[in-house]
Amino acid sequence: MQNSTPPPTKRSRVDKYLDKVIWLMFALLLAMATLTGVIIGIRTKQDGTDIWYMRPTESNPYYNPQKAAIVGIVGFFNGLVLYGYLIPIALYVSLEVVRVAQALFMINDIEMYDPASDKRARVKSPGLNEELGQVDTIFSDKTGTLTSNQMDFFRCTIQGVSYGKGTTEVERAAEKLGMPLGPSPRDPRPDSTRPTSRTQSVDNAIEVDTESLGPENNPYKEKGFNFYDERLLAGKWVQEKSAESIRFFFEILALCHTAIPEGTPEEPSLMRYRAESPDEAALVVAAKQFGFYFYKRTPTTLHVRESLRPGDPPRDQVYQLLDVLEFSSLRKRMSITVRFPDGRLLLLSKGADSVILQRVDRKRSGPVAETTRHLKLYGEVGLRTLVVAYKVLDEEEYKSWAKRYADARSIIGKERESRTEELAEEIEQGLTVVGGTGVEDKLQAGVPEAVDRLARAGINIWVLTGDKVETAINIGYACSLLRQGMDNLIVSLEGSEARAIEERADREGWSRDKIQEGQKNFVSRKLDDALQLVLNGHVNPRGTSTSERKISVSESLQSALSRSMSTKSSGANLSRNASKNAAGTLTRNLSVTNGRHSRNPSEGKIGVEMLPLVDGQKVGSNGEGLDQREWAISKESALTQSRKGPPAEPTEYALVIDGQSLAYILAETVLQERFLEVCINCNSVLCCRVSPRQKAQVTTLVRKGLGLHRLCLAIGDGANDVGMIQAANVGVGILGVEGAQAAMAGDFAIGQFRFLERLLLVHGRWCYRRISLMILYFFYKVCMMGWIAFYSNIFAYFSGNPLYNDWYASFYNTVFTSVPIVVIGILDQDVTPAEAFRYPQLYQSGQRGELFNFKLILWWLAISLYHSAVIFFFPLAIYSGLSAFRPGGQVAAAQDFGAAMFTVLVLVPNLQIYLAFHYFTWIHHLFIWLSILSWYLFIIVYGALPTSWSTIAYKEFIEVLAPSASYWLLQPLVVMAALLPDLVFRSIKSVYRPSDYQIVIEQSKSKRDSQHQV
Repeated sequence: MQNSTPPPTKRSRVDKYLDKVIWLMFALLLAMATLTGVIIGIRTKQDGTDIWYMRPTESNPYYNPQKAAIVGIVGFFNGLVLYGYLIPIALYVSLEVVRVAQALFMINDIEMYDPASDKRARVKSPGLNEELGQVDTIFSDKTGTLTSNQMDFFRCTIQGVSYGKGTTEVERAAEKLGMPLGPSPRDPRPDSTRPTSRTQSVDNAIEVDTESLGPENNPYKEKGFNFYDERLLAGKWVQEKSAESIRFFFEILALCHTAIPEGTPEEPSLMRYRAESPDEAALVVAAKQFGFYFYKRTPTTLHVRESLRPGDPPRDQVYQLLDVLEFSSLRKRMSITVRFPDGRLLLLSKGADSVILQRVDRKRSGPVAETTRHLKLYGEVGLRTLVVAYKVLDEEEYKSWAKRYADARSIIGKERESRTEELAEEIEQGLTVVGGTGVEDKLQAGVPEAVDRLARAGINIWVLTGDKVETAINIGYACSLLRQGMDNLIVSLEGSEARAIEERADREGWSRDKIQEGQKNFVSRKLDDALQLVLNGHVNPRGTSTSERKISVSESLQSALSRSMSTKSSGANLSRNASKNAAGTLTRNLSVTNGRHSRNPSEGKIGVEMLPLVDGQKVGSNGEGLDQREWAISKESALTQSRKGPPAEPTEYALVIDGQSLAYILAETVLQERFLEVCINCNSVLCCRVSPRQKAQVTTLVRKGLGLHRLCLAIGDGANDVGMIQAANVGVGILGVEGAQAAMAGDFAIGQFRFLERLLLVHGRWCYRRISLMILYFFYKVCMMGWIAFYSNIFAYFSGNPLYNDWYASFYNTVFTSVPIVVIGILDQDVTPAEAFRYPQLYQSGQRGELFNFKLILWWLAISLYHSAVIFFFPLAIYSGLSAFRPGGQVAAAQDFGAAMFTVLVLVPNLQIYLAFHYFTWIHHLFIWLSILSWYLFIIVYGALPTSWSTIAYKEFIEVLAPSASYWLLQPLVVMAALLPDLVFRSIKSVYRPSDYQIVIEQSKSKRDSQHQV
């Protein structure tokens, strides 16, 4: 609840832009109506009695020179009514219909149905459909969003000894990419003991054949437990030297939690635990597997059944639960006070290493160094880590504390939370480390492919997670967020340089404010170095102008298409910079911001200028045998090399920053601006150790900083992601295992992260295209009617008398022309889903706003102006020159001209659809021709009604229009005169300046033709 915010009201950028266009059209309407009123007032005054035959009267002020002002005012309001078609009121209704239909297609898309959870996509805000086609930046949670949120206990470290064998998913992904993970180059162990693809125990150089042993073939495996080490399983831990410490470690896992058992105590295999988080449940399951079976909880007791050895009778132990200091995103730890059956009074704690290790008793710290080293290694292979610690409590001190804690909890108001937190902080000091845990959260299926394709679509991807920096980086590689050839810029207060500030502060007795000032200056310096690097000749394409980006994308797309034609394997060659010479990037200038993460063994040798950023010490001048993890080139060297000129192709950058650094950045405007400038030039951003509040703050900062021209999307699965989801332009919730809060807060909801690429690249792109073209077409057809009304009013002495029956105009926007464009708004496809996936670069047209902008609006308005002129003046010229219009020799009356002209006014916009769009099915053809046919049926049926209903349209078609040969000849002539220039222009443009989607369409057609010939 602390992280919750009121749900914001969101409107799409297209809607906001549409409002501006409506205001522009309204201003045009006022100008035209004002002109009409002024002209008719002036003419009435000037003509005077020359038009006496109009017989002006008191009841009819028109043409009365003595009431010219009144005539002008009446003419103004008549103009508002007559030209009111310029304001497309029906457009808003049509847009809502189209958006709801588009939402139904998303909801029922079988490709976005998750059979595992039996959930399909949800659309809560159809008004944001088109926003999905313009996303520039994605903010993603990690746990439960990129990962499956199925936590498995995988490794642990107890009293300085690491246990657990097998290969994590991150290790397998790294090996597949040729980036073996391992310890840092200055790890004290010899090379022979470093983990390889055949996993070894961290402290024991025991090579394990993972094909015969390990988690892949683990008989003890169950949900939440994927641990294998013969030293601990099957009760063999009792034979270890530190058996008592191991026992205590497992007891802490079985007790320090808030999980509730659900099942029968006599059936351990069927017991399930309802916990606040999946990783907490995994730790309780692990304790059960090691012989400490937690089966019952009461408000004051915890019941554990111990089975230390196979065959031994189990023993039920009852522990007295005294207090629970619950976990929160701010505390990053939880503790309980408990009395053991033997009478010992202990505080048991578990939490993030950055929090627990700060509260360790220096005299009785436990195996802190070994545990820290093991947890770092666990993090590097993608495991979520926790430190397990305890404290022996003095009876008298505890009683005093317990009384104060009970009093604090009884306080009503805001003070309660702060007071209980102070007391929790007080008792959670002087801890002793027992060990740590490593829990694996596997990536969801299809995540690496989805991330890669979204990045190739030009989308900047941010991951905001609570994980350690090492864990986040290596998971970033596993999910393709980070990749070879990319320079990683690390801004962290967890490195050796930042720790040097704290050590100096301890030596010199700095105040807290001075420490924070030193850390802030450190972060500021790191951002300066990063900014200098990304702007110093290595400009990222994302930072270029729209026209430059368009040219770049078009060239890459055509190149990809040509390669696809030559290899007949479309899409295979569109990988992001896959062919980049990684070794060549090693010589590029890197900043001192804990630079690049090399994952290629061939890149192990580095020059003398390289400075490792783990220990802050220079390496040997020869650089032999170094498998560097975190290194950079000095600032001076970077500046020197940059003067030699930019590289042949832009460098891809990734920024990795921790929550503590973000806290300083979010507190100062100057640092915020610097941070944004760095991020804009980075392809990926990893924010580690961040709280839910920081997630929302970062999202808000970037959304406001990037302005209206770049759109942000946030995706998450838990309550902690609600603030981030609400802060973004578009929020997407994952229907995961952490509840429905994120899905309820989001504008859209999907079952798996991999569905996001279809939601954006297919549905989002289609929706943006459909809505944009639908709006432009609507303005085109209603403006034609507005211009024609203005032309006719000129010839009607600005009297406001229409050329045609009012019902013609009433049905024009609702029946005669609206249905085809609504169908197109629902069904239009320029490329197929397969082509959208194969060429994700097509998505960037939405980011650049190519389909809905001021130039296109002016273009369509110009077309409407030309078409209206042809539709009005062409028939006028023909009918004015005819001596006879009807077979009986009668000339054309005003209503005859109006009906004939209105026929062409229905034909031209309907047939214009065939020029403006490219995708047609039988449904499109049916509704286009039904709309045209509806006009002829209407004029026949309406004309057959009595004159009291049909007025001037009485038998207009049967007796006047149908028998006239000129009426039928007029229609094709006017249609050709109106549409032919547009056809010629579009044909020339498609040949000499084709759009990206037109290139793809032609390539697909050529490929199909070649296959048919074969």
